[in-house]
Amino acid sequence: MAKVISKTLASSVSPRGGKAMWCKINSRIDEYEGKRKYTVNIVFDDKNTEAKFKKWCDDTFASAKELPEFADKKWRAGNDRCGYDELDDGTISFKFQTTAFYTDKNTGEEVQRFIPMVNTQTKRKIPHDVQISNGSEMRIAFTPSVYWMTKESNGMNLYIDKVAVDKLIEYGGSDDFSEFGVELDDFAAVDEEDIPV
Repeated sequence: MAKVISKTLASSVSPRGGKAMWCKINSRIDEYEGKRKYTVNIVFDDKNTEAKFKKWCDDTFASAKELPEFADKKWRAGNDRCGYDELDDGTISFKFQTTAFYTDKNTGEEVQRFIPMVNTQTKRKIPHDVQISNGSEMRIAFTPSVYWMTKESNGMNLYIDKVAVDKLIEYGGSDDFSEFGVELDDFAAVDEEDIPV
């Protein structure tokens, strides 16, 4: 197996206005190919912000390729592993991740890591059991890390450090059914005997 060369870069914070997609942090874990990670994708409605952040990713990746650690390395064509993907509709989705578990050096036991999260509206920490839903607005403090294993396996990851949620939408739905013209009390008034079998 090829040796992985990696370089951790200076931490940064994603721009305001990012909307969460498929957020699995603390209360939910992304499990894929035996790896357990926290992941969240961020999209921006504002195309100018999207373009600026994409450029930041491209420029950061391009600069990192010039570091002495990567001297004489051949890279994949394009920036298709540069911390973002282009979706079918042309939207750029920025992918943040980090490992969900670590091994305790003293006990050798596997321990779940928790990402610090704050609700900026209430100015309180978000408990670990809160599930963040699509559409929540957030900013992510992250550490970019560039890696090279082979000329076909290389890129840049955006590792989650902390999360500031500017607009929290909790996963699990809402008790508001007004779009159907129904108030929740209407359901409470129905007796089980009135429901046809």
